[in-house]
Amino acid sequence: MPQPDWHGYLARIGYEGPLDPTLEVLRALCRAHVRSVPFELLDGPDGIKPEIDTQSVFEKVVVRRQGGSCMEVNNLFAALLTSLGYDVTTLAARPWLPQDRAYTETGDHMVLLVRLAGAEWLVDVAYSQLTAVEPLELDGTVRTERGWEFRVLRDGEAFVAQRKGLSGRWAPIHCFTRDPKGAEHFGEIVELYLNPANDSPILHTLMCSRVTPDGKVTLVNDLLIEAVEGGAERSSRVETAHAFHQVMETVFAGHPQLAERGTRIRQRLMGDHPPAAPTTEETIV
Repeated sequence: MPQPDWHGYLARIGYEGPLDPTLEVLRALCRAHVRSVPFELLDGPDGIKPEIDTQSVFEKVVVRRQGGSCMEVNNLFAALLTSLGYDVTTLAARPWLPQDRAYTETGDHMVLLVRLAGAEWLVDVAYSQLTAVEPLELDGTVRTERGWEFRVLRDGEAFVAQRKGLSGRWAPIHCFTRDPKGAEHFGEIVELYLNPANDSPILHTLMCSRVTPDGKVTLVNDLLIEAVEGGAERSSRVETAHAFHQVMETVFAGHPQLAERGTRIRQRLMGDHPPAAPTTEETIV
């Protein structure tokens, strides 16, 4: 199978800097990626089961200028880093569900473990909710980004990624172990959540998000979550077509085809009365 055009990928994310496998380059690549590629799960509601191999995701994200889920985008980012000489392992994280005060039962969120400069780093450029843009060291070191604090703490054999905002309370984001999880594991997750033959709630859920200069904007059906600079987070309902159009312009800035697709999905799935956002494991990340 031919290798993806990595120069084309770098052009897609607007990165023109050095390519040495250093921490500073890794940080710059993460920043470039999240600014350029939106998180979106539009394939499921469109009746499409996505292919998550590197070449298929490259065609989707780079050639067709789409976004993607963690299993697509983090996988592609891992392949890019590997091509540049980084030591990368894909892992399966279990997202924290605040409503249930528990983690998901399945490791349905792909994250990356990068071993670099004698340390281990958590890298994640494709998550629906607010996470650190730049790598987090797996030693509890606190990183501050736009007023939010992030860290990764060890809990036995597991690690817990956490976030702290204005409340001053550390809240879990997800947990994971160093156990490598690759194509077979995430292929099962695709079958579980995104195969049109299954009646997964994800097939009836509009979900997308984008890192913004102030923080992050996430839309799940009619629920808009805005994490803003200074460590604040606010939630609201998107109740009108005009408000929805504004959200699409923010999340899919520079991707008019995705904004149109999201609008079409909303009209088909939600009509004039959007369903509430999922509150349990219905939300894949």
